[in-house]
Amino acid sequence: MKDQDLYALLGVPKTASPTEVKKAYRKLAAKYHPDKNPGDKAAEDKFKDISYAADILGDKEKRKLYDEFGMQGLREGFNADAARSYQNWGGRGGPGGGGGGHGVDFEELFSRAARAQGNRGPQKPNFVGMEDLFGGVMDGVFGRSGARQPTGKTNDLVSEIPVSFTDALRGVEKTLTYRVPGEGADRSIQVRIPAGVTEGGRVRLKGQGTDGGDLVLTVHVGSHPHFKREGADLHLELPVTVGEAYRGAKVQVPTLDGEVGLRVPPGVKSGAKLRLRGKGAPAGKDKTPGDLIVQILIRVPPESAKAAELVEQLDALYDTPVRGDISL
Repeated sequence: MKDQDLYALLGVPKTASPTEVKKAYRKLAAKYHPDKNPGDKAAEDKFKDISYAADILGDKEKRKLYDEFGMQGLREGFNADAARSYQNWGGRGGPGGGGGGHGVDFEELFSRAARAQGNRGPQKPNFVGMEDLFGGVMDGVFGRSGARQPTGKTNDLVSEIPVSFTDALRGVEKTLTYRVPGEGADRSIQVRIPAGVTEGGRVRLKGQGTDGGDLVLTVHVGSHPHFKREGADLHLELPVTVGEAYRGAKVQVPTLDGEVGLRVPPGVKSGAKLRLRGKGAPAGKDKTPGDLIVQILIRVPPESAKAAELVEQLDALYDTPVRGDISL
């Protein structure tokens, strides 16, 4: 994902609480969801961006890294301690860095490396000898292949690719445009994201890096307003009416295979979990799907005089205290 202000994407201040982040995401997701904007590429891209923003800002640790280092801090293999060491050594806020502000000044870092390369004479094409210049600091920050530049040990390039929650489950083919250091023109290739890919999964494209090296893509999976994934299982909070919970009902539930009927037993309690086997996420080498775990949430009707009257009648039907057996 290109550098942009994740807070601005969701329209929330940097002081926004997790609840405010989630509320902003749900409002935007309802507006830009691909199902509501079929064929609208701009809406699809917007949906992916806000899903990614909500995933980062809704996670305490990821948000902390983003606030301190920006998008650089979200790269695979990023080492915050090593990045701070670089800052203290000569980045922003370090010796000679000018102070004031946060984040690693990577543009300055690369320009320093390029100047050092020029002083040493010819180097391997498209490679800046950062290990020699920084004593291994860059490997600590990004891991061996975490920078977008070649690492010096291989000719691989590394980048990220965002996908929506649903695309990650189904698999998708995307067009990726990128530039190889030292080449004047951009490259455009088709990338097949396999079904069931998880956050941080990697796709390797042979021969698409520098001088025959590979292009390694880290996949960032967006969040979903209703579904969550845990391993091969999907989880869904499903609202039902008071009447459906009391009488029992057969309700339709969306799955990757289309809508399926789910039988809600009579007298079901709010919070009860029902399992739809084989309707979860494809996982493993054989892509065997997990299960869909449906948690029942009893939704009361909107406030009204009639509802209040009926609730009073319902309360009168309880013959024992509902919390009488709770003790510590």
